[in-house]
Amino acid sequence: MIRRLVLLALLGACSAQHVDRELPGFAQSGSFGERTRVLSIEPGVTATLVAPSKLDFTKRVDLILYALPNGNSTAETMGRRLTDSISWRYDIQHIAAQTRALREHGFDQAVVVYLEADKKSWPAWRSRNTYDKANPRIVQIVDQLRQTLGNPENLVVSLTGHSGGGSFIWGFIEGQDALPDWLERIVFLDANYSYEPRHGVKIADWLRRKPEHTMVVVAYDDRDIIFDGKKVVSDDGGTWRASHRMLDYFSAPFALKADTLGDFLRYRGAQIQLVLHPNSTNRILHTEMIGEMNAYMHAMLVNRPGYSDVTSLLIPTRAYTPWVER
Repeated sequence: MIRRLVLLALLGACSAQHVDRELPGFAQSGSFGERTRVLSIEPGVTATLVAPSKLDFTKRVDLILYALPNGNSTAETMGRRLTDSISWRYDIQHIAAQTRALREHGFDQAVVVYLEADKKSWPAWRSRNTYDKANPRIVQIVDQLRQTLGNPENLVVSLTGHSGGGSFIWGFIEGQDALPDWLERIVFLDANYSYEPRHGVKIADWLRRKPEHTMVVVAYDDRDIIFDGKKVVSDDGGTWRASHRMLDYFSAPFALKADTLGDFLRYRGAQIQLVLHPNSTNRILHTEMIGEMNAYMHAMLVNRPGYSDVTSLLIPTRAYTPWVER
């Protein structure tokens, strides 16, 4: 009996340790009980990992890699409540608050990693380091981040980015022969500028391998956007055109059907969803879709249990206000 009690105690201690495994280098941060660790990854990459207060490694853990948009710092991307002393840039994306809100929608074990390149530009970082070297390095960075959490069996990875952050995603895709099965979701948040059919080949192969594999694209009609008296995109550039190149490639083999979701045109199949804002008033919606329309939350929830048109968060009202850091 004594031996049995001792064995049960030891098993209980091991189980407790597994449930809330020590996260080396993480420190308490903010007012929501999160834990944060900042890694300087050479050359010129900073990764800021934000985890909930507890993690049960016997259950699913979502590692969300978020590549930053051009010109934005990690703190600005995370966001905080706007005051007279806070720059407007802190109030336009709110990825930290949206991630906290996602934890209330089934992502209770979401760990988000903010990936910032020096000079605040992933396209510039890849170009400066030459693509043949930068792309494999991005693959290594992702592997390093998985190992930072101990790469537990139940770790599921999502790869997303806004604006120039899409360059990080393309680098990951181009840097290897085939996409790994542990990658569950790819999300382009008005970030798919550089799409080419060669990317489609790898993405299609990855989608076909597992039904859980999902790709979501959010974009808007940016063809005639004017800023400071000049067109923002070239005559053959922009995410609207890139999204239609993707539609040309994926529509038939993945049986995409067209309908609408709120103000968006939607093209969807079992594993793919493209939501495209027609932008009839020709406004700059590049960041507004992400912060004001909850596009990041929507993209992470697509094809998840319990999420439907009725519960859709792709609406022109913030769905995460209670989770904004003061």
